[in-house]
Amino acid sequence: MDPDGVRTGYAIREALDQIYDGQRTGRWDYTQLLKTEKTHVGTLVEIWLQREFGFADGHDLDYRIADVDVDCKWSLNLYDWEIPQEMYSRGDKVALVIWANEYTARWASGLIRISEDFLRPLGRQRDGKRRLNDRGRDRILWIVPGADLVKNTLLHIGDPRKLDLIAYATRGQTAVTNLFREMQGELVNRATVLTAAQQVDGAKRVRDARKHLKPDGIVIFGHYAPHPRMAAELGLPVPTLGRFVSARLYPWHSGDEESCTEIDGSLWRLARLDDPSTDAPTLPSQGD
Repeated sequence: MDPDGVRTGYAIREALDQIYDGQRTGRWDYTQLLKTEKTHVGTLVEIWLQREFGFADGHDLDYRIADVDVDCKWSLNLYDWEIPQEMYSRGDKVALVIWANEYTARWASGLIRISEDFLRPLGRQRDGKRRLNDRGRDRILWIVPGADLVKNTLLHIGDPRKLDLIAYATRGQTAVTNLFREMQGELVNRATVLTAAQQVDGAKRVRDARKHLKPDGIVIFGHYAPHPRMAAELGLPVPTLGRFVSARLYPWHSGDEESCTEIDGSLWRLARLDDPSTDAPTLPSQGD
């Protein structure tokens, strides 16, 4: 159902973005969450995976997959899954273990049949939860041993000046416009746009940003055709569902070595630093 892991990665990203609730709160960092919210992340990952793959409810555990009960276990840190007693006290149960880290932008998933032999000794926890021992770690059947998580754009801005222009702008439209001006060549997901805008109609802010950036020669490609093809022809990251990429363009002339793409009847390439500003071409309309 997910040979390349894209759908699982999407579900994890959606769960994290939901807990941040950036459109209402302006948050984008795990450290900004309340303690109770952090404990709820695992539940949201479980819900988003079930929503994405259509898993049936389990008889005793979270899911019923291929007629087997499976429990979903989430951790922000690799191998820190907490295994409850019901997974090994009444027969060895299967766990779908998920790990993701916003700061490294990596995630992984695997399966393991829990047994007493694979768990650390019972500690003082009243709920009887335990973690995997070294034998247990070695027995994980990795579905996706490691993959890139769709980046949390605001979290990974290394330049404090850029972050200030985007996250702390006084107006939502200014924040979105600054986002695409400052983060050219970077994939930006819709949740980041909503967090920057902190307004209901974040999609309108993207459309308006295109107008504001046009005099600077900057375009914003979305995920509807033919935008992804145009971005690819220019050597930019290709925007997929709910993602955008911006870039400053300049008319392509015979003899230019750079790759180009046709927009609105003319050829365009990525602008060089010393190219003067020129109005950006008008992109084919999208549903974003």
